[in-house]
Amino acid sequence: MVLKSLKQKNKSFIFKSFGNMESENPAKIIFSRFPMPDEQFPMADQKSVLDSSAFKTLDDSHESKESLVDHIINNMVSNIMSNRIDYKRFFSECVEGVEDLTYDNNAIKTADDFFRHLPGEAAFAIAQEAYLYAKEADEFTADYKKK
Repeated sequence: MVLKSLKQKNKSFIFKSFGNMESENPAKIIFSRFPMPDEQFPMADQKSVLDSSAFKTLDDSHESKESLVDHIINNMVSNIMSNRIDYKRFFSECVEGVEDLTYDNNAIKTADDFFRHLPGEAAFAIAQEAYLYAKEADEFTADYKKK
């Protein structure tokens, strides 16, 4: 069998948000690599209450019960966050740079510039679009050779 690539993603991605495609010189996100299909960029790790010291040292005291309740609430927040994508981490690990993007007289060239200078909602929208593009699978075909 010979595995061949039919459609491989371009490492230079022109995003559609904010009318970028209609620009004379559209901005591009340049990928250094694409994430593997199972690679995730969670904002937080999933946590278990049962494995915590607050649960293991639980007794009938008011302080112990209060500590457990605080711990449960913090774990709920962390677990909700673990389902969200950390776009800053994704950019720092997968994006080489940004070309032809300026905001408020600041040239956006790096992942750090991207999140430092762009307004939060704009950075989120563009980063989300880039993430979805990066997670698209390449299309492959196979040729079977007879011996």
